[in-house]
Amino acid sequence: MNTLIKLFLAIVIFPNILIAQTSKKKYEYNIDLLHMSNDEVRVSFAPPKNNLKQGKFIIPKLVPGFYEAMDFGQYVSNLVATDKKGKKVATERLDKNSWMIHDLKNVSSISYKVAGGWNSLKQKTQGAKSPGSMFKKDSVSVINYNSLVGYFEKIKDIPYQVTITKNKDFYASSALDYQQKDKNTDVVWAKDYRQLVDSPVLYCVPDTTWLKIGKTEVLVSFYNKKERHYSKKIAQEIENILKNQEAYLGGTLPVNKYAFLIYVESSNQRGYMGDGLEHSQSTVCLYYAGNMNFLSDALRRVASHEFFHIITPLNIHSEQIQHYDFLNPTLSEHLWMYEGMTEYATIHMPIKQKMISLEDFEKSIEEKIQGMKEFDNKLSFTEISKNAMERQDQYMNFYQKGALLGLCLDIRLRELSGGKMGTQDLMLMLMKKYGAGKYFKDDDLFDEITKMTYPEIRTFFRDFVEGGQPIPLKEYLEKAGLNYDEATGKVTTIPHPDPKQLALRKAWINQ
Repeated sequence: MNTLIKLFLAIVIFPNILIAQTSKKKYEYNIDLLHMSNDEVRVSFAPPKNNLKQGKFIIPKLVPGFYEAMDFGQYVSNLVATDKKGKKVATERLDKNSWMIHDLKNVSSISYKVAGGWNSLKQKTQGAKSPGSMFKKDSVSVINYNSLVGYFEKIKDIPYQVTITKNKDFYASSALDYQQKDKNTDVVWAKDYRQLVDSPVLYCVPDTTWLKIGKTEVLVSFYNKKERHYSKKIAQEIENILKNQEAYLGGTLPVNKYAFLIYVESSNQRGYMGDGLEHSQSTVCLYYAGNMNFLSDALRRVASHEFFHIITPLNIHSEQIQHYDFLNPTLSEHLWMYEGMTEYATIHMPIKQKMISLEDFEKSIEEKIQGMKEFDNKLSFTEISKNAMERQDQYMNFYQKGALLGLCLDIRLRELSGGKMGTQDLMLMLMKKYGAGKYFKDDDLFDEITKMTYPEIRTFFRDFVEGGQPIPLKEYLEKAGLNYDEATGKVTTIPHPDPKQLALRKAWINQ
């Protein structure tokens, strides 16, 4: 009886771990952070049981949330496959990111070396640093598994077990739960490759603070060579933001655990340089700065935007994201929502929660308008989304015009509903319909939103998101009692708005 009870508890409390441990078909990886040389780490793994004569092994070309090829396979070298007797098995490198492993069914081990993707944040290498990895022996490692761990094209969607050999004083900060096997060994499990890649880890001597926001546990982990015990100060800055986000999202955060992984490299220069990437349940923030004075303001904006990604794409996303192809991805046409609506929530939440003044909010709108002018305002946002890799020249407009599309959609919904519905409500409705385990079809989303709201909203999407019509900012802002001077770019309050404008503005921004 006791045995049955213990087994039941193990299944209920640790389902992913139990599946990974008992499944015969899984990837078993080993990563050695302790015995590295020349900032290279040794990686090895046992392929899952199979009957394949050969298999295509893949390291990602790019990852979700980033829309420029990174070619993580370029950091991999000396790949060797061996059978049970230690005899080498033939391998062939196909391109930057893939290898053909022959006689795969008889391969017992594959090993290779991985170089860090950046030695310094100051180093002007192509692309961002945040999707890559960095290793400094006996100091710190920032790990994105997409640059260390791969998969076979014909063996997907199975668990991963990763064993990490590390400095005895190092702690693994991550959204995943790392189990300490002994003082130099950690083990972590992921239900599949997507979850593993979506969960970066910061390894270093711990400087961590935990927050409890409602039912959500939030880890703040910090590393800087000079500064210590700094995570508590950062956590205090983040806590107020997250509590207001919780209220903005209806009183509940749709995630049980979240991790902020913050790495700051010291500089002798004034100002700072930042780089970051959001994940479903964590955010990596990299900074290069002369001192810590910049950090509070920098994190307020980044923390808010990245944390809002727990709504989309964590809980609301398309088939292309659910079944992401790490080598040759097909991009979704809804970046207007993933980035644009997320950025709109970032500037809307502070005014709705009375964290800033109306004048500050007006300045935020002005900044977005000014930023939008740097791009082509006549392009279809759905087309740019699908071709984001080719149209990097227009990509940043998702944070400018995309946010303004969210603003206008919010005002239009509140106008049609008499103030009862806005984008806050819409996103919660979409999250309830889809959730983390479901996805929508790209071609269906606008029609689904229209069914949830009003026929006029389909026209909004047709004209301003699918079509290339400039968004009617002046007209929409006037509905809420604000004036937009197109000549000067200024947004101001209308001195004597009528009752209808006042009612809409109160529903929209509590003003």
